[in-house]
Amino acid sequence: MILQRKIVFKARRQNIAAICCLLFVFLVIFCQIMKPLKTEAHEPLNYVTVVVKKGDSLWKIAEKYDNNKMDLRQYIYIIEKYNHLDNSVLQPGQRIILPVYE
Repeated sequence: MILQRKIVFKARRQNIAAICCLLFVFLVIFCQIMKPLKTEAHEPLNYVTVVVKKGDSLWKIAEKYDNNKMDLRQYIYIIEKYNHLDNSVLQPGQRIILPVYE
């Protein structure tokens, strides 16, 4: 009788472990399906030259020309890199080139 209970308990434990594994696999697959697709802009569609005015900031300019396909911080980073800017401080009259993506 005790041996039979041990066998039943062991079988239940194995079933629970199998169900947990299946749930984990299902969860991983579900998360992969439901995660938002990354929108990557590979090549700029066009370039725009902007003359910085008093009170302009890189953030404001990037916000104006961003197409919401990428994170604004990433777009600012691309602008800084493209224009070889060491920081985001802009001077009035400075010309910066903005890549414009689809």
